Amino acid sequence: MQQINQISFTGSRTLLNDADWVCRKVKTAFPIISPTQIYYSNPEIIRKNRRFVSFLHEKSLVLQEDRLDRRLLKSPFKFLKEVLYSATSHRVGNCFEQTALAEMIARMNGVKNCYKLTMEDLNTSKSLDHTVLLVTKNPLNSAIINSKESIIIDPWLGISGRAEAVLERYKNQFGKMLGLNNKTLIAFKMKKRLELNENEIEILKAKFPNLVFDNKGRKTGFMKFA
Repeated sequence: MQQINQISFTGSRTLLNDADWVCRKVKTAFPIISPTQIYYSNPEIIRKNRRFVSFLHEKSLVLQEDRLDRRLLKSPFKFLKEVLYSATSHRVGNCFEQTALAEMIARMNGVKNCYKLTMEDLNTSKSLDHTVLLVTKNPLNSAIINSKESIIIDPWLGISGRAEAVLERYKNQFGKMLGLNNKTLIAFKMKKRLELNENEIEILKAKFPNLVFDNKGRKTGFMKFA
């Protein structure tokens, strides 16, 4: 399990802008419905509309079936293709699917140290049922993630930024939606990485050229830490 320490951050504004670009690209390139997010954004109002509740339920069932279809796939590329099928054909996905798409976009643009993480409460060891993408300066090789060298990209909530700043927003702005309280100590558990070879990345670039960042005229590469 990984825990993020509260340490000052030295990343550049360009790095933060790149992270925001990835976050926005997930939303604009894959305009999908997230049943969970829609429901928990305002459950009191939504519960009063039975037709809308039924619609969200149907979408949730579609997503559950899609997840079952890809559960036993051993190939990361085939798994990703099934996530893309959910996003482009069924147009449905929750935080896991949107984070997987963010990871795909990052990998397409040469980002090596990016990791899908699920959130947990370190005090209770209970899952918070939320998945985000973490980008680090160096490969993760220890149990501690240094927030000084970490960026969180959370396309499900539409936010990105320095890890410590995003964690504060989780508690202050999205606490109710994520089930957080004053005693919650957010920790992270590693999900299986998206291991793609160069040929698979080139296939994705050809299929989704709009997801390739134009790095011309830049002094630094895409999502490079200072």
